[in-house]
Amino acid sequence: MLRLLRKLFTPTYKEISEFEWSPSGFNKAKRWAKTQPHPEVPRLSLWDYVDSDWIDSEYKLHQINKIKKEQNV
Repeated sequence: MLRLLRKLFTPTYKEISEFEWSPSGFNKAKRWAKTQPHPEVPRLSLWDYVDSDWIDSEYKLHQINKIKKEQNV
């Protein structure tokens, strides 16, 4: 339910194929990932899939961009 509400207020970012490697790009990717389903567990979000305290933001952004590219193909 929360994911559906976030999706209503978050842009879709269909015009871009990847999020940029900057703080603003990371924030856009984070907001977008919170509205997308987890690749394996539909109850969770994509952000739950990539979020971990010991993983750097570059890796998180890379994983989000990889999944976004797969969805656009």
